[in-house]
Amino acid sequence: MKTGFIIGILIAAVAFASYRVRLQAEEIPRTWDEEKLHTLHLPLADSSISVKTVSADYYYKMPVYTPFRTYPFYLPGREPKGYFEWLSKQEASLVFEENNLMTEEDWIKAGEAVFKLPAIEVPMDSNFFSSLTELGKNWERIGVPVLKDGTIPFFNIVVKESGKSFLGIFSCAMCHTKVMDDGQAILGAQGNYPFGQDLPIVLAYGPQSDSLPAFTKELLPSLFLAPWIKHQSQQIWNDLESEYNRTVIPDFKSVKPGVMHRHSAMIGFPTVIPDLFDLKDRKYFDRTGLLRNRDIGDVMRYAALNQGLDFLNTYGDYTPRAIHPDPSQSRIKRYSDRQLYALARFIYALKPPVNPTSPDRSLVVEGEKIFMREGCSDCHTPPLYTSNRLTPAKGFKIPEYHFKEYDIYDECLETDPGLALYTRRGTGYYKIPSLRHAWNRSAFLHGGYCATLEEMFDKKRLSDDYIPQGYKPANKETMAITGHQYGLDLNDQEKKMLIAFIRSL
Repeated sequence: MKTGFIIGILIAAVAFASYRVRLQAEEIPRTWDEEKLHTLHLPLADSSISVKTVSADYYYKMPVYTPFRTYPFYLPGREPKGYFEWLSKQEASLVFEENNLMTEEDWIKAGEAVFKLPAIEVPMDSNFFSSLTELGKNWERIGVPVLKDGTIPFFNIVVKESGKSFLGIFSCAMCHTKVMDDGQAILGAQGNYPFGQDLPIVLAYGPQSDSLPAFTKELLPSLFLAPWIKHQSQQIWNDLESEYNRTVIPDFKSVKPGVMHRHSAMIGFPTVIPDLFDLKDRKYFDRTGLLRNRDIGDVMRYAALNQGLDFLNTYGDYTPRAIHPDPSQSRIKRYSDRQLYALARFIYALKPPVNPTSPDRSLVVEGEKIFMREGCSDCHTPPLYTSNRLTPAKGFKIPEYHFKEYDIYDECLETDPGLALYTRRGTGYYKIPSLRHAWNRSAFLHGGYCATLEEMFDKKRLSDDYIPQGYKPANKETMAITGHQYGLDLNDQEKKMLIAFIRSL
């Protein structure tokens, strides 16, 4: 009996050790696989402009993010007594060792750390601390969500060496963290950080500036300029000095939480922030379907590109930021392949929060019948509640070969075409989003024009004198929210049922 027990323990130990070795030896996709990158991007709406990434040789010589341990950042005045003094005595340490990732739990825990790894670090020096109180007042004024313990989950503090701390911003978590009404932070959700209100503060030059610093003049074009596009939206670059206060800052402030003026898009064409749940089941990334999602390697490539590497893309003869001739001196860093693999594993493991409300089941049942009767399932096909197809934007002519290469639903929904046609992310298409977890979203349509499902199904939004509850360009008093007219002619009770069903998904 005793011998059998010992043998059983030994067999279990060997099996577990074998499992750890298999995980450790698991083949990790090569992020900068040039062949995969070549077919990753959809063609741009202007097919004369091809997108090229830096070479693999350049990429793998760039500096790599060090996964330093991070610490909570509190709304100024809410931090524990003596917190910054204690922080100044902390030594730099790593949150994980890449070569020690063996179990599934190891990978996911490391991936969460990469998810929170900041792309930009602001020195917490004397100048920072002197402005901290004012920054805190601004954050309170614009409604930055704060957890019950006073932490702002969109930021963190990085200690890179004893006595030197940095405010970490623009991690994946900054866009994809939502603070719920109960004070819980949900990772992977549609974030609710107020980017539109905070960007003028981050730029730190305010609308009263008479002239723009070189930093701002360099930063804004690198974020949004697309010189090959001949559209009125690009005219602000002809006189950024005056357009900054007249157009840029007001339009930033028009954006509501859940929406942002994303880099490589354009001022006036913001994007709804997606949640990351069920990411494995989606065929395209971005509202415009810019990048294909074929396997976990593409998730890694997408993360790398969107945390800085796409600034080094060339669009014809244009590159948003200068490429340093020596990759080891690049200001833009890269993740290691193991870091990106951990990040992708973490995203795959994300679970959506439980819907805190219980819709009336009778409404849900009837709403599902309406959903099927009205043909909503043609595009929002169960069980994913998306067909994973692309729809052409108004004014875009689909090249014939696209029907063979991509998943096309050949019907234009007549929504605003700006993002799809007049930006660096413009493919000429919008992807059909999933309706799953819509109950936890605060912005609808690709630009966040509708703030609620009720507004989506309100026919009044088609009128030119309508005032959107979501995003509205700052230079417009009123604006019709055009397109996607499905369900607008239902009666009030039918709409209530349909919305109840969608909120149950």
